[in-house]
Amino acid sequence: MSAPAVPVPRHLVPLLAAFTSLVVLTTDVYLPVLPQLGTELGTTSAAAAATVSAVLVGIAVGQVVVGPLSDAVGRRVPLLVGGLAYAVAHLLSALAPSIGVLLGLRVLAGLATAACLVVTRAVVADAYPGAAAARAFATLSAVTAIAPVVAPVAGGLLAHVMTWRGMFVVLAGAAVLLTAISWRALPETLPAERRVPPHLGSVVAGLGSVLRIRTFLAYLAATAAFGGILFGYIGASSFVLQGSFGLSPQQYSLVFALNAVGIFVASNLSRHLVGRAGSARLLASGHLTSGAGAVVLGVGVGLHSLPLVMAGLFLAVASLGLVIPAATTLGMAAAPGRAGAASGVLGICQFTVGAIASPLAGAGGSPWSLVVVVAVCAAAGPVLLHVLRRPAPEPTAPHPSDTRSTT
Repeated sequence: MSAPAVPVPRHLVPLLAAFTSLVVLTTDVYLPVLPQLGTELGTTSAAAAATVSAVLVGIAVGQVVVGPLSDAVGRRVPLLVGGLAYAVAHLLSALAPSIGVLLGLRVLAGLATAACLVVTRAVVADAYPGAAAARAFATLSAVTAIAPVVAPVAGGLLAHVMTWRGMFVVLAGAAVLLTAISWRALPETLPAERRVPPHLGSVVAGLGSVLRIRTFLAYLAATAAFGGILFGYIGASSFVLQGSFGLSPQQYSLVFALNAVGIFVASNLSRHLVGRAGSARLLASGHLTSGAGAVVLGVGVGLHSLPLVMAGLFLAVASLGLVIPAATTLGMAAAPGRAGAASGVLGICQFTVGAIASPLAGAGGSPWSLVVVVAVCAAAGPVLLHVLRRPAPEPTAPHPSDTRSTT
């Protein structure tokens, strides 16, 4: 990875972490008032919950669009426009007269949120070399881990003084403030000479170019597999721990918070160790930890032991704090000059695999469904990494005896 083209200010990582936190706040802060939202708009609980899914759809699609676009126009403009679009989408959401309008606006909010997510990764790849990039990605991962714990609590506190409409206004205000700060404090990390031509063909070609890099695909596979673990856990853990093991909603929320803290601790451990151990070793350690977690989880379900199930989930989920920063660092480094496209592909694949894994992990309401998803994804990560990282076989030169003249 090349050295940064511009001086990197000390505040850059905290600023990027703030943008990253918006991603989680977009979906989690208003979870406590989803029933109120459905009642006020005269719709079903399923339709109210679909407003969260609509955001995720927007985030998934937006990453693969905004990422390559930022390779053409630079990082500042997409991030600043994304922040303003986030604010506008949330203000309009606060005024939504019906669930249909709100669903459309939530997709737009997701598209804006995607800019906050995909461009921050590209900025890190532009601005930091080697271990410094790994530390920055670990910091962003730690923020992503702890925000789901804080967001619903903050939402619960806000629910005492405002409705869901007020919460959307608060999110819009936060985005305006962050964008205003970024207007002054965010440097452009992609100079004009390193950009791709700003037309559709070049943007699409940027996506194709990263997908032809075998090493990038190896780390992409590792990242996507762990998206399956994360979303499988999010989608099925409440049914497993409450339905099969009898935890109350309050007890489950504590377990969920504990596992999020596990990612936070592992991410910080990664940030401190990467300079000495290197991203490749931390990635291997994360794979070992997730594999151990899958085994312990399976034994716990087989013995119907809640402590073992909790221990297995903790190991499997916490391993994301080691795997995601390391795989992201190595994957972005494998696609020099196309950080935006690489970031977008990493994001869309993580969300896509997660969207598939989540319902599979909850299939039939059986805890074994979650065990299978965690085990398959934990094994797929290192296996695909090993297979794809191997160099393609070289063409075999003909033996001299095969080239003798027949005359």
